[in-house]
Amino acid sequence: MVAGDKLYFVSNQNGNDNLWVMSASGKNAKALTDFQDFPIKRASLDNGRIIFQHGADLKIYDIAKRRTRTLDIALSGDFPQLRDNWLTKPTKYLTSVDFNADNKQVILTARGRLAIASTDGKRLVEIDTPAASRSRKAILSHDGKWVYAINDASGEMEIWQFAADGSSERKQLTSGASISRWQLVLSPDGNKLAFDDFNGDLWILDINTGDTEKLYAGQTEMSPYADIVFSADSKLLAITTSKLGDERQRIYVHNFAENRGQVLTSDKYNSYSPAFSQDQQWLYFLSDREFTPTTRSPWGDRNMGTTFDRRTQIFAYALKADATFPFQKPTELTVQAEPEEDSDSEEADNAPEAPLIDWEQLTNRLWQVPVSPGNYSDLAANAKYLYVRDQVTEPGSKPVLKAIEQTPHHKTSTFMSGLSSYKLSADGKSMLMLKQSGNNDQIFIVGAGKQFPSDTTDQKADVSAWKLRIDPQQEWQQLFHDAWLMHRDYFYDKAMRGVDWAAMKQKYQPLVARITDRAELNDVLGQMTGELNVLHSQVYGGDTPQEPDRPAPASLGANLLQTDEGVQIASIYQYDNEVPAKASPLLKPGTDAKEGDIITSINARPINTLAELNQALLNQAGRQVLLGLSRNGEALQTIVYPVSNRTDARLRYQDWTTRNRQKVEQADQDIGYLHLYAMGSNDVSDFAREFYAAYKKDGLIIDVRRNRGGNIDSWILEKLLRKVWMFWTSGNREPNTNMQQTFRGHLVVLADQYTYSDGETFTAGVKAMDLGPVIGKQTAGAGIWLRGRNRLADNGMARVAELPVFAEDGRWITEGLGIAPDIEVDNLPYATFMGEDAQLDAAIEYLQQRIEQRPVKPLTPKAYPGVTEPADDIEP
Repeated sequence: MVAGDKLYFVSNQNGNDNLWVMSASGKNAKALTDFQDFPIKRASLDNGRIIFQHGADLKIYDIAKRRTRTLDIALSGDFPQLRDNWLTKPTKYLTSVDFNADNKQVILTARGRLAIASTDGKRLVEIDTPAASRSRKAILSHDGKWVYAINDASGEMEIWQFAADGSSERKQLTSGASISRWQLVLSPDGNKLAFDDFNGDLWILDINTGDTEKLYAGQTEMSPYADIVFSADSKLLAITTSKLGDERQRIYVHNFAENRGQVLTSDKYNSYSPAFSQDQQWLYFLSDREFTPTTRSPWGDRNMGTTFDRRTQIFAYALKADATFPFQKPTELTVQAEPEEDSDSEEADNAPEAPLIDWEQLTNRLWQVPVSPGNYSDLAANAKYLYVRDQVTEPGSKPVLKAIEQTPHHKTSTFMSGLSSYKLSADGKSMLMLKQSGNNDQIFIVGAGKQFPSDTTDQKADVSAWKLRIDPQQEWQQLFHDAWLMHRDYFYDKAMRGVDWAAMKQKYQPLVARITDRAELNDVLGQMTGELNVLHSQVYGGDTPQEPDRPAPASLGANLLQTDEGVQIASIYQYDNEVPAKASPLLKPGTDAKEGDIITSINARPINTLAELNQALLNQAGRQVLLGLSRNGEALQTIVYPVSNRTDARLRYQDWTTRNRQKVEQADQDIGYLHLYAMGSNDVSDFAREFYAAYKKDGLIIDVRRNRGGNIDSWILEKLLRKVWMFWTSGNREPNTNMQQTFRGHLVVLADQYTYSDGETFTAGVKAMDLGPVIGKQTAGAGIWLRGRNRLADNGMARVAELPVFAEDGRWITEGLGIAPDIEVDNLPYATFMGEDAQLDAAIEYLQQRIEQRPVKPLTPKAYPGVTEPADDIEP
């Protein structure tokens, strides 16, 4: 901000974001404010005064008077976001669902609240949970009298018991929690609750005595146990765990009577989803042990390596040494066991109970279910069937639930297609089914047979009566606490970087009482998490006001200019003209529009100004629009299909990259160019499209300026690390290299201050492995990775930085600093506005010099030796 000959700015040089001033030459910098509580935000200068946000207040610094004052603002209005409101479809916020088949009831957890719905017409019951609290993972007791849930009313995630009839009777079953808890599982006999926590510990709560016992420890922090499964008689427990040092998940089984357990599977294969047979003779599980390559050789265009689809198979451990495998075909040696006669003898009554697991040689009693491999998950078993979810990798395909008969013929049928989730009852007779739907309201309790029933009239849970009243101010307090708690537990540094996190809660919580809408809560959360000074602690989303009837803008995919003649098409967004689907609306086949044309009408409505054009295009995205044009004084008409603003943004980006590529090609045909918008699956597609079109060039520019991050850096780096060590050729055939399709030329990476997250990791990898120089500016400094799982009750997000990045020598890197370029080049604002790109120019110049100094040697075979001479050995 410039006023007179002074430059005003915000800096944290005195320990907090404050207002500073210095001369235009950059000298004599001094602080104008000295706030040590809240940082200054959104500073703006006008008429000798600087207005800024400080905490929840607006303040003005008067430059002439050198004085700061707080604006005394009293807003009047209805403040509709402060009023209680009703959610008519709470299941849109569904986070878990469980059921009681005998009572034909389902328990819903949504928006942190609980309700019981039924399939037989009984009333919907809202569970009375403490105000301003969030409940998670609710389950119903087997007698239907109680609901168990994880609830944070105490300030920590404790396990509670609530009356299932909606009355106020409730009880906190655990105490002393100091870390987040993940899951809650009720034993079939109704006496035990299993739960796990962020420390990687698995606990068993005895509901009758209230005693809690740690059953298993060592699960890798930051991940829940993938599975916690009781046997039908509640005497055995199986879990999927991944201990520190394990590369893959493993199956563990525990016998409560013996207080003994064993890890059954090795670390060689990923194993998960255990399921006991109804007779407890078998422990079924899934494991990824099939490796059929999707690509069978390294040849072929854009071959980035093979993958292994449909890797999962079904296995079983015989828990009893004499167990008969139900899938085994009978043989002549098979002995049909005679049914034992009932005995009333005292001797039989007093006989010791046989152990539930024959531990000796247990891991050697491994069987495989003879069905084809698939993309399986969520295995369950009853007396007749194995149930497993399968997913085809084709785009748009829906997951299916398969039912596999437990017979030697193992006939497999599709129970249902398009399921979201399912759960088998403890007795194996009923099944909870959640079908895919926009509102998560397709919930059924059906019989566990071979197929989903065609008539579900009496089997669908009626959730339509659930209308949830929301007290915004009460809910905002809970959301605030939840965000604070998740940062405490999930943050990568348990010491919170030296920040007194409890004090931060006390500091910012009073601001929550002053907010008037959900967006302001995000502002408070952003300020609080900002105290940790990490870029990946991000706050966004939530139940903000929506305007469903608001008209949607549309775009013609061009830069338009207001002229004296009217609205001119100044330039049309460019694209790869070999991919018509990516064309701007004005360049689509069948549309006759050119740069320089004047737009005279939209759907026969006269257009003279940009404002009139924008108004006429409202709600026209994807529709036929009659476009009137004037070209060199001649009137004409054409049909165009405008696009949404979101698509327009992608088209503008595409135009920028296309023009960059054209600039590079015009400067030097031996240099290639590609830009990575982010580091996700779409971006690896763009990489494959552009990299393999340029890998034979002598130079390559990979542009990650403004890259938004993701996680595919290693895929890109791997391709750049490939080296050519031999080649094939004969006659006039183009040499084929080994390694195939490898770039042999000189590389430059462009990065800037907006290169973010995984874009920075890629940049750092290029520097660390000396693949080429980085040109541009120092990157953003977001070096702590995250998982994006910190969702609040209203679907807002309070992302926590969880995974710090270290160099191979153990140094903490990137966060708060970024990755410095090898050659610093700045794109100055005015020059950039005028279309110049000093960074791209520098990259072209560097590569041209490098190619001249160290030209890429052609692959030229030497003459063949005589018939008696062997070939040469390879040299290192």
